[in-house]
Amino acid sequence: MSVERETGAAPAPDAVLDWASATPADGTICALLTPAIKAKLREMAPGEVLEVRVSDMTARDDITSWLRLSGHELLAMIEEPPQLLRAYLRKKRG
Repeated sequence: MSVERETGAAPAPDAVLDWASATPADGTICALLTPAIKAKLREMAPGEVLEVRVSDMTARDDITSWLRLSGHELLAMIEEPPQLLRAYLRKKRG
């Protein structure tokens, strides 16, 4: 399911969820991230693309697992130094 692309090949997003500056000291960022993604996708039309930016590299597995369960599509996941993960998700149709 995971598709790697270079930065220049990233899909054009219709919306952005920026959690790159979120730094909870207790490591709960991933527990809060998937509900935030779900809420943002709820605001979007089917087929639209959401870019999720997060500074916690462990979010990769959480996002991938959540997408598998929810039926939305992972278009690309890009790691950018020093500590940025960008995931591009397409909202499922119907």
